Amino acid sequence: MARVSSGSSAGIVLAVSGGPDSLALMRVADIYRRHVGACAPAIAIATVDHHLRPESTNEAAFVAALAARWGFHHTTLHWQGFDGAGNLSAKAREARYALLRDHARIHGAGLILTAHHRGDDIETHGLAVARGAGLGGRAGMRALRWLAPDIGLGRPFLAFEKSALAAVVAAAGLQPIDDPTNRDLRYDRARIRQRLAQDPARRAALARRLSRSKAARERGEAALAALLRSLEADGRLRYETDGAITLDRTVLSTLSRRCAAHLISRAIVAAAGGDTPPAGPAVAAILDWLLAGNPTPLQRSLGGALLACDNGRLTLMREFGRSGIPPVFLATSVPLGAGARIAAMEDCDLRGSVAPDQTKLQGRVLPMAWPVSFDGRFVVDVGPWRTHAGARIVALGSLKRGNARDRCRPVVIDAAGTPLAAEALIARRLGLKAAPLVMRSLTRHLLLRDLPV
Repeated sequence: MARVSSGSSAGIVLAVSGGPDSLALMRVADIYRRHVGACAPAIAIATVDHHLRPESTNEAAFVAALAARWGFHHTTLHWQGFDGAGNLSAKAREARYALLRDHARIHGAGLILTAHHRGDDIETHGLAVARGAGLGGRAGMRALRWLAPDIGLGRPFLAFEKSALAAVVAAAGLQPIDDPTNRDLRYDRARIRQRLAQDPARRAALARRLSRSKAARERGEAALAALLRSLEADGRLRYETDGAITLDRTVLSTLSRRCAAHLISRAIVAAAGGDTPPAGPAVAAILDWLLAGNPTPLQRSLGGALLACDNGRLTLMREFGRSGIPPVFLATSVPLGAGARIAAMEDCDLRGSVAPDQTKLQGRVLPMAWPVSFDGRFVVDVGPWRTHAGARIVALGSLKRGNARDRCRPVVIDAAGTPLAAEALIARRLGLKAAPLVMRSLTRHLLLRDLPV
């Protein structure tokens, strides 16, 4: 707890469902807080009620009562968005993290902790192996990763077995909630959990393979981080202000195929503003195309990114796509990291203060009144327009303007669709006389995300 909380003076949110694992997390946090005293960061509890079982409301109330007894602030976050279609587990997980992220932002927290343990990690590895995932998937969960450019996600119990967490809860005299969904064999995770419980030898073998995969990922990411720093230093890798990435294509032929594929996969995710890397075979096909002497065609798309080759240079940019880019409505937007340092901003606070040893950001510090994320690729200050009725951020392409590269740039419009603000270049094209948008690209953060510093 001490390790994950260091540097988290902005506060911590614990995700607590009331099950044995998350109750252990809350109990350990209580012990830690009493031991450290006034030096402890602010710790709050959040329970996500998915409203998928009749008991969920009472379970959230149980956690709230326990949090109050131990002196924690508690909030129940509600999700009622499942329409019965698609993968319930995936949609619930996505909604859960989005709710926790926004809750952390509202309360000025910079870190969310969950109670995932060693058993969860082994199951994740087994599921990844079963679907033929690459090294990134087979290496399982990260103990600490970026959930958003202003929010970290920590899993302090990954080295502990579930039995150890249950012992903590029992010692506290608590009766945890039993969620039968964890044993519902309609779900892949429940099935692999049952199989591993019945076959300890298989579980031990998966645990060993997981350890090897984690070590391999660590080595590979250390090498990639060093490579990216070198490419940045000599100008062969550049981050454009419009969110595009430019790479000297000859770099790829000097790398091992695995390293080149890893680089391209990460660059695609970064240019698209996404979270999930494209499938390995699709990346391999793109790599074959890029390594060809004269690639044909000159443009291809994958994973929400458009890749364009020109005179030995590869440019990766966001693809507008058939359905466009979802708007961000300013009235309901949640600002990023009030008081927290933003990873992509070179350790500068977007609200205008500067972290130690940092004096300039691209020559100046521009405070943001209301920084919000657009399309996962930009931090945009919408403070001056937040009170305009119906105001929202859209992609320029939504206005039927711009070429393939420009149409994904952000524009603030009013309820009638009239442009209010854009970055300087686009504002001139639109004939806007208002001050240009203050914004920063997140591309570098996305490319380097979770790599060793």
